[in-house]
Amino acid sequence: MCRTRKDCIMRQSRLIFCLLPLALAGCHKKKPAPEIRPVRSLVVQPQQRTDTLSLTGQVAAHRYLTLSFRLPGKIVERTVSAGSVVHAGQLLARLDDTVPRQALRSATAEAGTARAALAQMTPLKRRADVLLPVKAISRNEYDDIVRRYRSAQEQVLATQAQVRIAQEELDRTRLLADADGIITDRMAEAGEVIAPGQAIFRLATNAGRDAQFDIPEDLLQSRVTVGTPLSVCLDAEPQSCSPAQVYEISPDADALTRTYRTKALLLQPPTTMALGSVVVGRISATGHDATFHLPPAALTTQDGKPAVWIVAPDALTVSQRLVNVGRYTTNDVSITSGLHAGDRVVTAGVQALYPDEKVSLLDEADVRP
Repeated sequence: MCRTRKDCIMRQSRLIFCLLPLALAGCHKKKPAPEIRPVRSLVVQPQQRTDTLSLTGQVAAHRYLTLSFRLPGKIVERTVSAGSVVHAGQLLARLDDTVPRQALRSATAEAGTARAALAQMTPLKRRADVLLPVKAISRNEYDDIVRRYRSAQEQVLATQAQVRIAQEELDRTRLLADADGIITDRMAEAGEVIAPGQAIFRLATNAGRDAQFDIPEDLLQSRVTVGTPLSVCLDAEPQSCSPAQVYEISPDADALTRTYRTKALLLQPPTTMALGSVVVGRISATGHDATFHLPPAALTTQDGKPAVWIVAPDALTVSQRLVNVGRYTTNDVSITSGLHAGDRVVTAGVQALYPDEKVSLLDEADVRP
């Protein structure tokens, strides 16, 4: 007990000074470090894929010519039919040439008369050239001879032009092949009277072969463009193939089928690829799949929607991200959106995680397509 009030105060002061170091030591005690949760993870990457698109079409000529007469008239002869193999310059059909032949004979006769008149005037012109300097003829006489001589020359040129025109008209009564190839269509017969420019034959030239396909709009926009390479094989002989390249796509869709006529040039067509043969074109496309695949244990939920935990690469903290699931099986979950190539996804223990939690990686993350 304290004898006096002063003794009590002194004792209390000593007690406070003794307990003060202990209190200060308690204030400087370090807080325990937050627990770092070890997790397993994987890095997602797009999966490379190779798809083959098959198209059915037929072989066609790379270049077609429509052959016609430039004159009206009656067809008196036809020498070829559909399927005939022809060569450049070969006679295909002929019109009645009675009138053009008479015109040619008349023009030839007039040309002969003009040449004879010029032959008569030539020595007169030479003689006048000699007599004028010695004043054996007057200037008026000389000018008259020169005028008649030049008129004879002009008449010869004019009649020669008439002969050429008449010959061209006669030649146009004969329809000739413009190139080597095959007659694919015959649109007129002997005995018919035709108009200028009316189609008589359709010629498939030997200037290469095409494969023609009718392609739906969805495939056209996603897989086929001008310049797309493909392999074309005969449907009846799959071993007979040729590389090809798309060079033309119709700008308008067919009114009935809503498909677009697409033409591909066959670069090395075998002889077995005849016109009209059924062919199969194959277009191979290599790309990356837009989906990612995860083990089912990686999937969790956020507000009732599917989600995954993403590990931040620098801070090694986790955050939740919503994803869309395309397909779910026992061993695999297909994610169609929400992930990006290179994302590190937690694959085990996802139910115990919380946002911004610090984690450590148990091992190097797998890379999974």
